[in-house]
Parts: sequence; C-alpha cells; structure tokens
Amino acid sequence: MVNLRDFVRQELAFDAPAVKNKQELFELIASRLAEQGVTLSPDRLVAELIKREEQGTTGIGHGIALPHAISGQVSEVTVVVSRLERALDWEAVDGKPVQLVVTIVAPEGERGLYLQVLAEIARSLQQPQIRTAALKAPTPGKAAQIISQPPHQSFFKRSRRAFIFVATVLAIFLLARILLPMVHLPDSGVFQELGYGRFNFEPWLTRQTLTLTLFFGMIAGTLLFWRFRVAIAAASLGILLLAGVMDLETTVKFMSIPTILFIMAMMVIVHWLQTIGVFRHVVVKALSGVRGRPWLLLLMLMVFSVLLGGFADEVSAILVTFGLALEVSRRTKTPLVPFLLSLVFAINVGSALTLVGNPIGVYIAFAGKLSFEDFLRWATPVSAFTAAIIAGLCFLIYRRHFFGTRYDITPQDLEQATGTVDPVKLRTGIITFIVTVVLIALHRRIEVWLGLGDGTALVASALAVTGFIVFYEQERGRRLIERGIDWWTLLFFMFLFANAACLEYTGVTTKLGYLLFRLSEVISARLTAGSAVTSTTAVLLLWSSGIFSGFVDNLPIVAALAPIIKDLVRFGLPHASILWWALLFGGCFGGNLTMIGSTANLVAVSSFERASGRQLRFGEWLRVGSIVTVAALIIASGALLLQIPLAP
Repeated sequence: MVNLRDFVRQELAFDAPAVKNKQELFELIASRLAEQGVTLSPDRLVAELIKREEQGTTGIGHGIALPHAISGQVSEVTVVVSRLERALDWEAVDGKPVQLVVTIVAPEGERGLYLQVLAEIARSLQQPQIRTAALKAPTPGKAAQIISQPPHQSFFKRSRRAFIFVATVLAIFLLARILLPMVHLPDSGVFQELGYGRFNFEPWLTRQTLTLTLFFGMIAGTLLFWRFRVAIAAASLGILLLAGVMDLETTVKFMSIPTILFIMAMMVIVHWLQTIGVFRHVVVKALSGVRGRPWLLLLMLMVFSVLLGGFADEVSAILVTFGLALEVSRRTKTPLVPFLLSLVFAINVGSALTLVGNPIGVYIAFAGKLSFEDFLRWATPVSAFTAAIIAGLCFLIYRRHFFGTRYDITPQDLEQATGTVDPVKLRTGIITFIVTVVLIALHRRIEVWLGLGDGTALVASALAVTGFIVFYEQERGRRLIERGIDWWTLLFFMFLFANAACLEYTGVTTKLGYLLFRLSEVISARLTAGSAVTSTTAVLLLWSSGIFSGFVDNLPIVAALAPIIKDLVRFGLPHASILWWALLFGGCFGGNLTMIGSTANLVAVSSFERASGRQLRFGEWLRVGSIVTVAALIIASGALLLQIPLAP
C-alpha cells in the first residue's frame, strides 16, 4: 500500500478560476507542474489528459473528478488537487457537476506505482467522511492534506503497519530459534552422503534462524510496505552478507542471472508487441463473428485471456482484454464485475499454459531444468482443461448477465476504441512473435544439437529477438529498453532469488523438506503403492502453495518452496518431478483466490476502480474466487495423482 503523502503535493494545490471546459483546467494544472519542474512539455501533457478523457469520463461522482495520464513528459508520479470556482460538467457517473479535481500524472516507467496511487486515491475518496471533508476544506492545500492523510488518525493508527511488521519479525525469530534445533536430520543414508548432518549444529543453526527470519520478514515487509519492497529485499540480503551467512560470489550465483535475463528480454518483446497493437488487433479481429451475443463475446475474451496469459504476460493480457470488455460494458450497460472476474480467472489459469506465461513458470523451468516441451506435456493439457471448467463456472455464476440478451456493438466500434495500428509494424510484430514462440519451443532440441548447457538456447533466443527489435526500431530502440523493462521488478526478483536460495544454502529448506517427507509418510502409512508418499506430498504442496499464493505474491512462495523440491529429489522420493507441476499449478491457480493474489488482479482492480468510480470489495471477489480456486485445485489434484506413475 502506498503512502499518498509522498505524491499529493500541497504546494501544487490551487483554487482554479471559472473555466469553460476541461482543457482550460488542464492547461492551468500543466502550467503549475511545469513551474515545479515535473513536466517540460505542458502542451503535450494537456493533450494526453484530454485523450484519456475521450476514452471515458473520469468523473467518479459526488462532485469529484479523477483525471489521470501516463506521459513521457512527466518526471515523477504527482497528484494535483484543484477546486473550481464554478462547477464544471464532467459527464460524471452520477451526472453531477464537478467541484473538486484530483489529477494524477506519472512517467511511463512507473505504471505499477501509478496504478497503486490511483487506486488508493479512489479508495480514499469513496469514504464519505473524507470526501465531505475535502469538499468543505477551507483551502485547497487542506483538501490535499485530507485526501492524502485522513483526519483524526492517532500515532498508533498511522504507524500500525510498522508495529505489525516489527511484531511479525520478532515472532518469526523466536519460533525459528525454538523449532529449528528440534528438527534433527538423520546421520545416515542420503543425508550422510550429502553432508546434511552439519545442519544440526552451530553455526548453521544460528544462520538458519537469521535466514528464515529475514526471508519471511521480507515477505511481511513487502505486503505491508509494497512500495519499498526493493529496499526491504536489498536490506535483507545486505544483512545476510554482513553476518557472513554467505559470500559475495555465492550471492551473485543465487540471483539466477539466466532467469533474470530471460524475463528482461521477454518484457521488451511483450512491451513492443503491445505498443504496436498486435494483441489488440488479433483480439478485435477474432470478435467479428460474435454477432451481438454477450456469452459468446465473454467466451472469446476468456479464450484470448488464456492464450495471452500463456504466451505473453498477465499484465498485457488483462490490459488488452479488459480494455475491450470495458468498451462493451459502457456501450451496452452490461455490469463490469462479471467481465473483470471472468477474465482475470482465465488469465491466472492460462499463465500455467506454457513456460513463458508467468515469472514463476520461468523460475521453475530453470530450477527444475524443464523445457518448453515439458510444459507442453505436463502443464498445457491441465491448464487448458481447467480453463474450460472455469469458463463454465463463470457462465453459471453470471448466467443472467450473458444469456437471453443481445447488443448492437460492432467490431468497427471496438477498433475505433482501441486505436489504429501501422500495418507494416503489425505484420512484422506477428511474424516476430511466431518466431519467438518457435525458438522458445525448440530450445531444448537446439541445445542438444549444438551441445549447449541447459537453458542456454532459451535465454539466447529471447536476447536475439530483443536485439532484432531494438535494431528494427532504430532511434526508438533505446527508449524501448528504458521503458519496456520493469527494472524495479527485476531488481526485486534478483534480491528475492538470492534470499530464497540462502534458505537452501543454510539448510532451512532441507529441514522443511524432511518434515514434509515425514508428514507425507505418516499420512500415507496405510497405502501400499510405491508412489503413495509422492502422491501425498504433491497434494500437500499443491494446496499449500495455492492457498498461500492467494494472499501473498506467488513468486516468493515458489522461490521458498522450490529448494524443498530439490531436496526431496535428492532424498530419492519416487517420481519426484511431479512436484514441480504441483508447485506451478498451486502458484498460478491460487492467484484467483483474492484480489491481491497476482499482479493481473491488482491491475484489473485498479482499472475497474478507475473506470467505474467505485471500490471492489474484498469479500465480493472472495465469494467467487474461492469457488474458482477450489475447483481449479481439485482438477489439478486429480491430474497430478493420475500422472504420478508416468513422472520421472
């Protein structure tokens, strides 16, 4: 959660004179931003704000408007509060004229932070007491203060997240200090061969306590202070280095640079395809046969959500499909929530379709030395079948909104809403995308043919395509690298991977893996099949990772559990490779449980709140999300249990 006081600048707040239209007001706002050095091109910023208004009103009702734009002419995320001397017609959702305007601008490289600020302001203004206090404030600066910091908050209330964080870290430390020495690894068999007996004694016990405390403290910190997640992860890693838990060379190795390089290259590729309109064009063309049937439109959008989630990335998928659904909802007055939830559910399930659909798929591929073909064999059928069942559930739950009605919106209307595309770049983009998928799909065969190490051709293919795109774009290539790569997220991934690998290095995951192995043995004691322990372990891993991923970002969960699977493989667990797929399905499918379960969920909720002017309640999502998640995990459980005898 962001702190709005860092972005709502009281010195920029002002009382605007009577203006005739939005453009005059935006010109006043842009000039104030230019005076403060936030923008160097106020005219272009005004044009971008107007362009955003043309896509749909930002009047959220109750006399308040929330205009916003991402612009290359802005240097930082900034919020400007302005009060109008004469109320202005804004085509608000409730039809009332606007008196208070809260304008949000952000640079193109801060899309994630921009969406969080936008969502947080929308939530703040949805509270009647804050909204009323802001409208009646004696000065514009006071209105800005009220919006950024609700009045009458005590010190303990303002600092409650810090107290929760400190208490959580202390509790983790005490539990780790008490419980870890109680887990005694055997001194014989594979444990003796691998030298794991050292993890039962000092100094490893102290290192385990410190590592476990810092890792789960990092997870708690990122949940409570999401904006500072990179700082928290970096500080955690720095403490491990200063404490001598591991050396610098090992730390760099643990950062999984091949995984980072692949994700970085795919970010550039997907961002380029999105900016030139490849995804929008393909989806809009496919909708030409819908012929006014809402259920068929939703089905088509869900199909493309699954495909884009599996072959592109979840953020691009939701931006494309939800953007089209939003246009349909506006023109046909169809409720937006059924579109929102159905598409997000499809994207999260589809992200397990292939190796490139989700960062956790990439991480699991490198950790388990799995190929694209392995994903096609083990993940694609389960993901596709689950997506079909989830689509049926969504139609059943929302049947009254999509059956028995028709609408007259045409594909031409959608094309006009999504903008025009350059046909030459479009063809180049489609060919490039196909070549990329083919190279990634054949990477294991290329590695065998050329005698390369595991994952080499996978990374090389993505980097080669990225090089072609940068060369093709010429002068725009540098800009594409700067803005297409989410450097903030990549840094977080690097620090996260190193912190998680330290759990393995110090023996924490070895002990957790041993406990999981023993628990599975106890549960399956009455079963005689040789793979009974594996079956129990797979189901436990699937459901635990699925449930935790619903409340915590799935990548930290996967990064923490992946080393446990490695140890279970070393222990000689039969058919242990099936556990990688249990972890993949749990991480992807569990993201549907709550609105904070995945990045796609957060982006979708922010887009919904921005478009509708209302807040989506946690319980509203959970009621449907729990049904979908349980159904998906049951399907995955059945698929895993049936295929365990076939797994290596």
